[in-house]
Amino acid sequence: MTKNLKTVDLNLLVIFEAIYATKNISRAADRLGMSQPAVSNALARLRELIDDPLFVRATGGVEPTIKARELIQPVREALGLIGRHLGTGTEIDWTTYKRVFRVVIVDAMEPIIMPPVVREMLSRAPGVNIECIQAHTKVYEEIRAGTIDLACFPFPIDNIFEITVQPLCPADMVVVTRRNHPGITRPLDLETFLRLPYIGLNYDLRGLTGMDKTLASVLQSRRLAYMASKIWSIPPMVERSDLVGMLPRAFVNEIAHNFELDVHEIPVEIPEQQIFVMWHSNNDLDPGHIWLRQTMMQAVQKLRTPSPSAEALRDIESAQ
Repeated sequence: MTKNLKTVDLNLLVIFEAIYATKNISRAADRLGMSQPAVSNALARLRELIDDPLFVRATGGVEPTIKARELIQPVREALGLIGRHLGTGTEIDWTTYKRVFRVVIVDAMEPIIMPPVVREMLSRAPGVNIECIQAHTKVYEEIRAGTIDLACFPFPIDNIFEITVQPLCPADMVVVTRRNHPGITRPLDLETFLRLPYIGLNYDLRGLTGMDKTLASVLQSRRLAYMASKIWSIPPMVERSDLVGMLPRAFVNEIAHNFELDVHEIPVEIPEQQIFVMWHSNNDLDPGHIWLRQTMMQAVQKLRTPSPSAEALRDIESAQ
């Protein structure tokens, strides 16, 4: 590759990275705001330059060759270095800007964060689309590979090379029960909390949060009677049974009026929970990515201000 350096069009490297990230020619074209034939032609030029096919057909798209896997890291480092030095001086023309953002957002935060983002997107950026992906344990790998642009849910925070991690908003938890639960007198006390059977998430989903570890010493004596496959199942299950659940306060505030629920403070001290947002460091100065992150941050500003206590909210509802 070095001997041909003078003939290398840097746009070819950008296209190479997009194809590698999306593993699909059409999705790479959408991400870059190009036509599929233009991306295919660019790939053909790069194949000739590198003397390697770089990508081969696979189910649902393409897979990188060994040579492509060898090239992706130095290409990303080079593009990141160029981006850091050039900065973000180029303004986006939102009327023509085309891109598909692939994001992971924990279920409880999607109805809170994304509606304002989508409103901004629809009014300002007609060529931008967002694909929300189900949270899973391979998020770090997909961010490194570039197949996910951004992830947002309660991550265990470690020193992760190449990934930028930033707190997004608090995620303090509350207890939810069916309205006028016969086994509870207000306020909810610890003895009652430990005695009642509870509903939680299944093992795979619980592994994505730190809540089990945080409450391990408290919850070990409780009966986990039902493990749900999604957080949205907990409110109706609680409403129609004597199970007790724990959910993020912001999520409960969003859905409380749709269910006959009582909301209680957790009768035990737990560390403050956080929702984090993370992305590949190569996107730190990407103007489109900056827009997405800033719009998300603006959407959660209201969560940063102290909210009424669960008991106060319940009293307000009762008075209406």
